[in-house]
Amino acid sequence: MSDKELFEEVKLEVKEPEPEPEPEPEPEPEPEKVIEEIKEEKPKKKKRQLSEAQKERLRENLKRGRETSLANRKKKKKLKDIEKEEKNRAEDEKIFENLKKKLKPKELQEENDRLKAELAELKKAKPVKVERPATPTPESKENQKVEAPKMPTIAEAPKKKVLTMKQKRKMLKGL
Repeated sequence: MSDKELFEEVKLEVKEPEPEPEPEPEPEPEPEKVIEEIKEEKPKKKKRQLSEAQKERLRENLKRGRETSLANRKKKKKLKDIEKEEKNRAEDEKIFENLKKKLKPKELQEENDRLKAELAELKKAKPVKVERPATPTPESKENQKVEAPKMPTIAEAPKKKVLTMKQKRKMLKGL
């Protein structure tokens, strides 16, 4: 097969693009017609007529609403101020604690030095003999009268001490 035969068998159809027709410009509506159409679409509503009593009632409602709104705004401002103050106080406390931690070793060292100095002074000082009160001997106890404890009467009955919750928790803590 020759080249000619090959080309003859295969026929390609090439389509040429057709020129697109230009869109026709739409005719502009006349300005008078547009204005008339708009006027027809928006009919005016008649204004509601209020009596003097109704107007006065609405004014009072408006006045009360404004007062309430003002009170609410003031209340919210106070709450924000309080929260801001608490936040600042917490931040100040945090800063103070941090500084305290940094200074603590110095304070402890100074206190240790002071206590060592006191201890050295006490060792240098002459020991003072402390006299203790004499304990009674068993013979002296026999000479004393042994009185029976006085029984409380109903009128003299000791009142039970009322314990607070904190004291009760402290007592029960070891159980």
